[in-house]
Amino acid sequence: MGWGRIVPVVVVAVLASGVLTGCGDDGRIQGIGPGTSVSSCIDYVPMTAAERLDAADLVVDARVTTTDRTVEIGGVYDVHDAEVTKVAKGDDPGTTIEVVSTSDKCTTSGEPVEYLDGDVLADEGRFRLYLTKADPDDDDSVWRLVVPGAADPLTTG
Repeated sequence: MGWGRIVPVVVVAVLASGVLTGCGDDGRIQGIGPGTSVSSCIDYVPMTAAERLDAADLVVDARVTTTDRTVEIGGVYDVHDAEVTKVAKGDDPGTTIEVVSTSDKCTTSGEPVEYLDGDVLADEGRFRLYLTKADPDDDDSVWRLVVPGAADPLTTG
C-alpha cells in the first residue's frame, strides 16, 4: 500500500476516534444514557482575511445587533441579527440574517458556549462577516462565522 492510500486511512482513523470520544474536561463523552451531554473541541487554524474570504460561502457587510434568542449547535449560542448592507461574496441572503459567533473553546451540548476573549459580535456595530451555514443541509439554519473572530469591524460613515 503506497503513501497515497496510507495517509487517507490514517486521517480517517484519527478523525473517527476523535468523533467517537468527544471531549469533556477529561477528554471523554460525559455520561451515558438519558441526560448525556457531549462535548467537542475544535482547534481552528487562524486565517487571514484572504483565507476567510476563500473559505466563506457568504461574505457580507452588516449592522449587527444582539437578540434574546439562542440556538443549540453543539452548545447554546446567542443569536445576532445582521442587517445586510452589502454582499461581497455569495448569493444575496435577504435583508436580515441570523448569525452566531463561532466559539474558540470546547463546547458542551445544552450548555452556553464560552469564548477566550468574548463574543466578537457582542459589541453591536457594523462588521464584515465571513460566514458559512451552521447546518449545510438545512436552508433555514443560522449562519456562523467560518472561524472564531471572522468579523472585521467597519468604520461608521
